[in-house]
Amino acid sequence: MSSPALALPIASVERETGLSKDTLRVWERRYGFPMPARDPKGERLYPLAQVQRLVQIKRLMDRGHRPGKLLLLDEAALDALDAPLASEHPETSTQQLDAWMHLVESHDHEAMQALFRRELIRRGMRRFVQDIVGPLIARVGEAWARNQIGVFEEHLFSQHMEKLFREALAGIALAEGRPRVLLTTLSGEEHTLGLLMVEALLTVEDVYPVLLGPQTPVSEIVRAAIAKQVDVVCLSFSSVYSTSLAVQGLADLRQALPASTAIWAGGYGVKGIRKPVEGVDMIPEMADLFERLAHWRQAHPAEEK
Repeated sequence: MSSPALALPIASVERETGLSKDTLRVWERRYGFPMPARDPKGERLYPLAQVQRLVQIKRLMDRGHRPGKLLLLDEAALDALDAPLASEHPETSTQQLDAWMHLVESHDHEAMQALFRRELIRRGMRRFVQDIVGPLIARVGEAWARNQIGVFEEHLFSQHMEKLFREALAGIALAEGRPRVLLTTLSGEEHTLGLLMVEALLTVEDVYPVLLGPQTPVSEIVRAAIAKQVDVVCLSFSSVYSTSLAVQGLADLRQALPASTAIWAGGYGVKGIRKPVEGVDMIPEMADLFERLAHWRQAHPAEEK
């Protein structure tokens, strides 16, 4: 079996979850979970999704639940048991963001990769993006604007974060859920980190993403949306993208797409759009994405799978 794109050896899983190596091996034999892959030397490698589930199981064990029962539950049942703890996820302090910024400024990508994986496991994708990645991108942008970091440092940070998100997404199986959301940017918008963040958040919410990549002309977005029968076209705008071009592109897209196809526009770039674009939902914050998704699903209950 080939190694997953983002997986941890058993020693790292022991450290991250608080579960001993012996316990992990016994559960594997007795319950069929976790089910690690193997590297070329035959050593166990645990996919990120399994490690996150193990963290959740350990948390529930600490609350008094028996492991034999927990290991027989599916993901939905575990989430239901874990729901009371949703408000207990750690917030991000200024000190924590300062630590991340130090890694950006010192180009310590190995340490950033280790911290990325640890916080993703600890918080889950949704809280990780909202608590860490979103605020961190804002901090990096502000530091660049104030000449506290150079262009190459901002680019290195973006490229490295994109690489880590792609690795994380490679380990997540797509669900044929609804809505079907086309993800892209307009011509001239080269930044793709925002797209990857949205893709990650939607994927864990059982949305089916249709990926076009960046810089797609309006006419091609329309062709793809119709051909792939998407429910929503979601566009990402960075802070450096022209507000006037964003408004014009969204207006052109709204006019060309069927009325039944929703348009969501997100990212820091939409914060500068003061006047609403008719028929376009603005999503300036990551939290707004989940609200918009909930509204769509309430309006289309028969179309969900």
